[in-house]
Amino acid sequence: MTSTAKTFAGQNLRGRSFKGQDLSGADFSDTDLRGANFTGATLIGANFSKAETGVQKRWVAFQLVISFFLSELAGIFVAYTGAWVTIFFAPRYIPSSRIATGIAMIITLIIIFFAIVRQGFTVKAFGTMTWTLALVAFAYALSGSDPLVVLFAGAVVALAVVVFSVALALSEAGSFIAWLGLFLGLFQGGFVGAFAVSWSGAGSFDFALIGAGFGAVVTALLSVYTAGRALKGDPKFDELLKFIVGFASIGGTSFQGADLTKANFTKAYLKSSDFRNSRKQRTNLTRTIWKQAKELDRSRLGTSILSNLEVRELLVTGNPNQAQSYEGLNLYGANLDGVYLKEVNFKRAILNEASFCNANLESVNFTEAQVIGTDFTGAQMTGVCLEGWNYDHTTKLDDVDSLELLNTKGDWL
Repeated sequence: MTSTAKTFAGQNLRGRSFKGQDLSGADFSDTDLRGANFTGATLIGANFSKAETGVQKRWVAFQLVISFFLSELAGIFVAYTGAWVTIFFAPRYIPSSRIATGIAMIITLIIIFFAIVRQGFTVKAFGTMTWTLALVAFAYALSGSDPLVVLFAGAVVALAVVVFSVALALSEAGSFIAWLGLFLGLFQGGFVGAFAVSWSGAGSFDFALIGAGFGAVVTALLSVYTAGRALKGDPKFDELLKFIVGFASIGGTSFQGADLTKANFTKAYLKSSDFRNSRKQRTNLTRTIWKQAKELDRSRLGTSILSNLEVRELLVTGNPNQAQSYEGLNLYGANLDGVYLKEVNFKRAILNEASFCNANLESVNFTEAQVIGTDFTGAQMTGVCLEGWNYDHTTKLDDVDSLELLNTKGDWL
């Protein structure tokens, strides 16, 4: 490929395709790159500072439409189910054994809600829900009753929570759309459910409508909670966030398979971008600069070092976490030039090809760390611990300030 390094600073490049081009050193600062395609491009040293990536307006509109219909679907689910749960508490059923069905439903829903709040959308949480539904089914099978109505209620309400959580997160900026959809869905589902209950003679219309409303309110509040936790990066809702980000990134800026070595994304707005590997090649993020980048957590990060919250925050903010420890973490190719890292623990961390030029590494623990190809040029390394670290001739220690080796097995320097 022939280099076509250019200056695009400040331009509107929405929807432009740079697929496979060599744009090493190109200046994309302050550009609008929403919907742009850099798949497989060579962007070594390119400047994306203060650039804006993401989806174009038509895709935003599409997301809001999807959010509306998802919300309406969730509303119908929960309101209709709430209406039918209520009938088992109607006066005509209280003296009979059928009230046990209503109680079983309530207990099942409480356990499901509790599992989502405490365990999130994890394997453990879904295990709790599955065991709950299985036990209810077993108990009803022994009693000769039909457990399907209880299982249906639990499954539908859990699904409604997931669906509305996704809708809220997708419509983040225009959440009114999601709430409008939910309101219409609740109205439709509640009205139809209450009418069906009344028509069947199981209970009054008003009584069923109250049950639909109560169940809907509880489900909506839980959905707001789960959507908020997902967007704040709560690990318990990581799978939900991945789904939301994946959907929201459709039609967004693509860097799949691009070579972004030493590219600069300082203060760039990176929502709904795709940094995953392409089918043909991996995305190269070696020594890419992420200082003060915004909305990076709302992009598709694949299996890169950015997928780890602690590593991502370090690269974006330049501030170590409160524990001052990155023991055993993968920071391959991380750009930490000039960062203040005094007394940070990098024990057994993967730091190959990383850059610490002019960084403050006083009293840092590099015990058993991998530093092949790592650049420490100009770093302050007073009192560092290098015991058993894995280095070779490509490890650069030029102009290191006040280097002292503690607990090392050799004085190769």
